[in-house]
Amino acid sequence: MSAFSGTVVILPGLDGTGLLTEDFAAGDWKGLAVQVMPIPKEGAQDYPSLAKKIAADLPPGPLILLGESFSSPLALLISAQERQRVTALILAGGFCSSPVSPALSLIPVRPLFLIRPPATILRKFLAGPDAPKSLIQRLGKAIRSVSSGTLTERVRVILALQEKDCPAPEGVPTLLLQARQDAMIPWDTQSRLERHFVEPTVVWIDSPHLLLAARPEACREAVLAFLNERN
Repeated sequence: MSAFSGTVVILPGLDGTGLLTEDFAAGDWKGLAVQVMPIPKEGAQDYPSLAKKIAADLPPGPLILLGESFSSPLALLISAQERQRVTALILAGGFCSSPVSPALSLIPVRPLFLIRPPATILRKFLAGPDAPKSLIQRLGKAIRSVSSGTLTERVRVILALQEKDCPAPEGVPTLLLQARQDAMIPWDTQSRLERHFVEPTVVWIDSPHLLLAARPEACREAVLAFLNERN
């Protein structure tokens, strides 16, 4: 059993549905409770607004907060707000500033979500060339279950993100799960995230961007090892 108690709260990536974290959440957590908290689809999608909504629904007691990709800045905000309850922070495929040039905010993003993304694109940028058909189908389902307007607003939020918007909670043990084959988050952004914390634990996983979906067992083992080392 892990030395940590409380609930592992998983905040999903851009789609926010939790469909892509099912295998990761469903494994053996050595007695720890696990809860996936979907991101609200309605209303403002900026990080402060989402943090306020999600914080109101957090389970009671100690929290081990895990933010995936889009939700990594969200996890940082909630960790700062719930500092007395967050015993550990985990970011998977995360970032603390826009991973691409803010100039891209001038490009119309919404049309990209009005078409069904080809499997080749999903494999190249998100799931990896060896992704099974079942993962591609789940990924497509997750994307289609969220409106193009909501997805577009979330992308805009990412593009506008600055490091000052992401408070790093002091004294909270932090694990960064980084993807070696990440085609979405460039190396300089990954490196910036590592420097954002005083002494983070960094684990590199042989994985594409969607670590929790593509390598659920490896990610879960890394999280449990991290928690046990802090006994």
